[in-house]
Amino acid sequence: MEFDQKEEAPFNIPERSKADKKTLTIYIITGVISLSSLIYGYASYQATYFKDAEIQKLKLELEGANAKLLRIDVLENQVKELELTQKKKSDLRSDSLKQDKKSTIKLKDRKFKKNSKSKIKKSLN
Repeated sequence: MEFDQKEEAPFNIPERSKADKKTLTIYIITGVISLSSLIYGYASYQATYFKDAEIQKLKLELEGANAKLLRIDVLENQVKELELTQKKKSDLRSDSLKQDKKSTIKLKDRKFKKNSKSKIKKSLN
């Protein structure tokens, strides 16, 4: 009988309902933690990806704006140069008109003097 009792002893399985509940809760908690860490990791990856994409987009916009500003600066310089040349041309024109007026006045004076001299000569004769 002793032999039979020893054989039956290993087949006696104690109740594991309490142990199963503990392991089940541990598995659930680890699953929730791992799932939440996966979600957090994916979300942070997406945030970095979109952040990098936004940074690249802003860099491109900045480069475009810089190019436009450079073009505007070049155009402003050209406008200033054109204004200077127009001013010089207008100054030259006004100077030439003044000289023309002086010369026409001198010519008129000469003609008047000639006419007056000829009139005086005619009257003397």
